[in-house]
Amino acid sequence: MKLAGICGSDSHIYRGHNPFAKYPRVIGHEFFGVIDAVGEGVESARVGERVAVDPVVSCGHCYPCSIGKPNVCTTLAVLGVHADGGFSEYAVVPAKNAWKIPEAVADQYAVMIEPFTIAANVTGHGQPTENDTVLVYGAGPIGLTIVQVLKGVYNVKNVIVADRIDERLEKAKESGADWAINNSQTPLGEIFTEKGIKPTLIIDAACHPSILKEAVTLASPAARIVLMGFSSETV
Repeated sequence: MKLAGICGSDSHIYRGHNPFAKYPRVIGHEFFGVIDAVGEGVESARVGERVAVDPVVSCGHCYPCSIGKPNVCTTLAVLGVHADGGFSEYAVVPAKNAWKIPEAVADQYAVMIEPFTIAANVTGHGQPTENDTVLVYGAGPIGLTIVQVLKGVYNVKNVIVADRIDERLEKAKESGADWAINNSQTPLGEIFTEKGIKPTLIIDAACHPSILKEAVTLASPAARIVLMGFSSETV
């Protein structure tokens, strides 16, 4: 192991609040390392490769896997949740889940590969265009990666971020957000009505149960709303 990131879900598992985790468990699913040894059937030349790890271990032959949706494999196991993960000196992963990292990617960026795959998936579902007005709820680590993808990959001209912590909103601006709003005092509906704003794409990167109801009222007709995660409460 070289480096591992700490996800919010790691905190939940550590505290025993994640209903999907199987204990005892070595947590950590955002990690990369160098291949130290390989098993039978894996090319020995891979030893020494610096690799990012896809933590989603799937069977490869069930119906979801056969249509390219291994994230909902019928026997899904997530490293750090259902099987031991990256918060250890060594980790064992399937060869197909170990992706070689280009030499140009420094270690401090390589550890962010897994979070950026979340941003890539979310924006892929939203299909943003340059002329969209995008509202991102939440300026946590995933919200910030989403902002960077919206600006750096899709060249979206108008990205708005809403959060209730000023320090996070400053990070959103550093990540490229055009407008960062603290909505702890004034409801977004009032702010948007005053400014004449109707988002054409809304991404929920905060996953609070109240957000979806509000997002529906804020969205432009024909807008898209993308939910990044899940909540333990009924929406």
